[in-house]
Amino acid sequence: MGLARSIDKPAAAAATRRVASPGFGSNILALALVVAAVLLFLALTRPNFATAQNLNSILFGVSIDFLAIIGFTYVMVMKEIDLSVGSVFALTGTLTGALLVGGWGFWPAAGVALMAAAAIGFLNGFLVVRFNINSLMLTIGTMLLVRGLSNVIANDLGGRTYPRAFRSLARTDLFDIRITIVAMVAILLIAWLFQRKSGLFRRMCFIGENARSAAIHGIRVGRIKILAFMLSAVTAGLAGIFTASRITHADVRMGLGLEFVLVTAAIIGGASLYGGRGDLRGSALGLLLLALVLNGMIMYDIEPVFQQFVIGLLLILTVAFDTILNRRSR
Repeated sequence: MGLARSIDKPAAAAATRRVASPGFGSNILALALVVAAVLLFLALTRPNFATAQNLNSILFGVSIDFLAIIGFTYVMVMKEIDLSVGSVFALTGTLTGALLVGGWGFWPAAGVALMAAAAIGFLNGFLVVRFNINSLMLTIGTMLLVRGLSNVIANDLGGRTYPRAFRSLARTDLFDIRITIVAMVAILLIAWLFQRKSGLFRRMCFIGENARSAAIHGIRVGRIKILAFMLSAVTAGLAGIFTASRITHADVRMGLGLEFVLVTAAIIGGASLYGGRGDLRGSALGLLLLALVLNGMIMYDIEPVFQQFVIGLLLILTVAFDTILNRRSR
């Protein structure tokens, strides 16, 4: 009997109701209308906002961050969190660049860097599952450790520019559109099918709702969690490779604060720190909304240092709202 069939109907129905329950960002249409309203406001009030160059730049940046939020969202669905994504993002991109500077070909360099990311994700997942370590505290430790490794590599490079072929990767076009934007659209379509049709996604939601009950009903909770942490690290690594290509040289600031942007965007998009729900489409819209807000601040000549304050404020508000919503649903 398959895993999906091992979940009894009442338990599966309860998990489904939990995922489908209304919440902050869970209504994709409503969130899309908010994004459209912000976009329209900026277009009407700032003449430089609606230029093709500015809009393309926003979408380009969002499409790269989107790669990092793919696995991150599904980790949150299972009531875990991965705060090491920003550091893995930096390490993978910097390591790829360093190997290329050392004479490696792109595919071997990227392959080694992504395997390193997968190993970090496996370690996070294994420790969470095997020793029941709180994923928040564990991945803070991993974040600091991996950030240290990334900074060592970046400092050894001494600001050297990456090879020309690698620098052109992020600017590769497909049908005259940046390849990361095309990839984002394709992955969103796949995610829509996955979340709508896949038994695996329902099992992930069930794990987030009640991991012990999920295990009793035959779901391999540990295996799925480990795979989710590995996916989170690998997708963050992919985003890091594209970002390293985009910035063209090693930078110790790469990926700083990314984890907090992803948490905020994911919760805006319908995910919860309490697990059981999440939607990659919502996460993408959350990223787009944050990008529009930050871009709007630039258009209004607001000090760049204030942007971090805005992200922090939005994070506090979204976490508070998520907490209130969770208490009311119990």
